[in-house]
Amino acid sequence: MNISRILLCLLSLSALILADTPYWVFFKSDARGPRVQLTSRAEKRLLERGSLSASGDLAVSPDYLRQLRSAGFKIRHVSRFLNAVSLEIENNEKLALLDQFDFVSSVQPVARREKTIPEQTTFDQRLARDSEPFYGQSYTQNQMLNIPTLHERGYDGSGVLIGVFDTGFNTDHPVFDELKVYAQYDFIDHETDASGVGHDHGINVLSALGGYAYGELIGPAYGASYLLARTEDTGSETRAEEDNWVAAMEWADSLGVDIISTSLNYRLGHDDPAEDYPFSAIDGKTAIITRAANIATQRGILVVNSMGNEGPSVSSVWPPADSPHVLGVGAVTSQCDISYFSARGPTYDGRIKPDVVAMGASVCIASGVDKYINGYGTSYSTPLIAGLAALLLQAHPELAPDSVIALFHKYGDNSENPDNDYGYGIPDLTSLFWNQDDNVVKGCLVYPNPSSTKEIKMLLPDPIADFIERATLFDIRGRQLASLAVEPVSENTLQLSLPVNRPLADQLLIITVEVGKTVYSGKLVYLK
Repeated sequence: MNISRILLCLLSLSALILADTPYWVFFKSDARGPRVQLTSRAEKRLLERGSLSASGDLAVSPDYLRQLRSAGFKIRHVSRFLNAVSLEIENNEKLALLDQFDFVSSVQPVARREKTIPEQTTFDQRLARDSEPFYGQSYTQNQMLNIPTLHERGYDGSGVLIGVFDTGFNTDHPVFDELKVYAQYDFIDHETDASGVGHDHGINVLSALGGYAYGELIGPAYGASYLLARTEDTGSETRAEEDNWVAAMEWADSLGVDIISTSLNYRLGHDDPAEDYPFSAIDGKTAIITRAANIATQRGILVVNSMGNEGPSVSSVWPPADSPHVLGVGAVTSQCDISYFSARGPTYDGRIKPDVVAMGASVCIASGVDKYINGYGTSYSTPLIAGLAALLLQAHPELAPDSVIALFHKYGDNSENPDNDYGYGIPDLTSLFWNQDDNVVKGCLVYPNPSSTKEIKMLLPDPIADFIERATLFDIRGRQLASLAVEPVSENTLQLSLPVNRPLADQLLIITVEVGKTVYSGKLVYLK
């Protein structure tokens, strides 16, 4: 092969590589840009938990966008957070053409992420793990964070809006039958259905966070509302790109999201290794995705992100978990030992990471349309921590993101001696929660229990049978199923009749008896 042909081949290869690499184009400031439209919920969050100096309120200059389109550039995403766009660049000549625009301040490649999905195995009922009638095989992962206690106190994430970014979300699985989806969007195919191709990882993550299937899997924040964003394409050999993540963040911000839970990290994976983020960029403020996460924090959004599965190497944390304003989550086993794959700190500037850890090995997750499997990875410890954070915001909606992170640090079981394996450890936030209704007397004895009969008895701690006003049956999510017929058997014992005209599925039921301002309650496991 002659020299000319070799050069031609090299140029062709260079153009091919360039065509596969989208670019960020950053603009000079233009204060004339219009203010973006936010929902009232977003405005409220920005006012109550955001910073007065937060950027991201101004839209990118329409004139800049017009000039780029007129020059033949294809715009992938427009970022008001970064005052930038991501562009499709076909060749070196097109890249050089950007020099003619005086409003362009800098250009750099969009970071990518290799398609690495944590190991998963088929669900095995013989596993030596704790189980419980309500939580099923998800009991251990919840109990490690004392979630059952917080559920018992009345917290389920209600009123909190959580955004989840992943591979897509087919919500046909029964674990999502009660899921409250506020909005969804596909940032790959640009449509309002976020199901996507290759969506199993998204199903896994979402189920660990907000799933609800009695006796199988309960997510910590099953009562929250959700924004679902498909940001990663697994339907082809392309890799996920950070501009999809940034676009989803700005969409969620505009709708008033409170928490972002994302199990995606971006650092390496370019065709040209020189375009990867160097270790010096893992300083909490340099990587593009980290900069976007920091802006989200300024706007009152708590970002909870996986550390990544690049452990056990030192300083294996990937952005955006390197940010001091992002709650970076590592993984431990059911025995609270650090998982070998869990990424470690420190960051380039010497800070401790992860922030906290949760169960990330043999996590009970949903798969497909009807299966439950075990998941391994920081992908699955992250939604558990995000769910706990949602319960905290439900109890303390005034908490700004950095305040939430500080509390997770303070109440971690490794807070006295944090390190770059466990961070501040496994958080126990129970002291920050109270019973939502101090007039509720819980734990009243209901028998027989479990029961398959329609006639049951309830033992009360006080002699108040003559003053009963109402008895009501609820499911575990707090939905009223029926009013119950009640007859006193003694001063402390009542006989209650479950509805005969309404079939009841196998489930955990709550029975309440109201006497003045006091409510007595007990649980019944009903087996038909």
